[in-house]
Amino acid sequence: MPKVAGWPPRWFTPAQQYDLERSRGGDVVATAQSVCRITKDSVAGNSGELMQMRGWQQLLTRHLLAVRGDGRLRHRTALIGLPRKNGKSSWLAVIALDHMLFGPGGAEVYSCAADRDQARLVFGTVRRMVELDPELSQRFTLHRDAIYNPANGAVYRCLSAEAYTKEGLSPTLVCFDEVHAQPNRDLWDVMALAMGARTEPLLVGITTAGVRTDANGRDSLCFGMYEYGKKVASGEIIDPTFFFAWWEAREGADHRNPKTWKDANPAFGDLVAVEDFEGAVLRT
Repeated sequence: MPKVAGWPPRWFTPAQQYDLERSRGGDVVATAQSVCRITKDSVAGNSGELMQMRGWQQLLTRHLLAVRGDGRLRHRTALIGLPRKNGKSSWLAVIALDHMLFGPGGAEVYSCAADRDQARLVFGTVRRMVELDPELSQRFTLHRDAIYNPANGAVYRCLSAEAYTKEGLSPTLVCFDEVHAQPNRDLWDVMALAMGARTEPLLVGITTAGVRTDANGRDSLCFGMYEYGKKVASGEIIDPTFFFAWWEAREGADHRNPKTWKDANPAFGDLVAVEDFEGAVLRT
């Protein structure tokens, strides 16, 4: 298999080949590149242009959405760690949008974060993708705080940590942004429990690096899951339902070395400009 820039991440729990061959990731990539549009002018392209998923994003999607022998998703929980500016919000927006189109009837998708503004980032990206594409804008009904697909009854809303006590949720997909900022694990646990009645739920946490302890002085949700993910990746713990992909530099790596920047940033030299790193080093 040819080498793909930015792949694999430093810590990784790869799907087995036979699960990968059945993955739904290829369908999601096709959705991204046929109807999902860039929402802001950037180095990735101009607003309104169709997205082009990078090779590492395609592989990440295929591994995340691997399918086991009975036809159901292999993973139920995922933690993905990416530095800033590597396109995590737009990638997660594609996952959510595809689920709204092709997920189960009556799908419930939620964007979650520590505060409502953060929770609305991925939600807002999906909303803008719908507005920019003629086909999507005909298929979805947009409200201020919800996106609805009349064809299959799917609905998408955003929640924040302050709203975690809401009852009556039955998520099929939870997009959890900036897990490191959670003050505690209450919202995560509530959403995980609420998914229990679904046949193949998926809770995806995506984050930059953060603190080790939470507001109560215990290991933070993100740090605890990061440590758990490393044990799954190393084989110390066997948990095929947990997916972990985390980009970071090796211990002791020189932060001034371009190789270190490349190791930690899969979109280095593409979505992440080399000049940004060079300027940061000169300022230190």
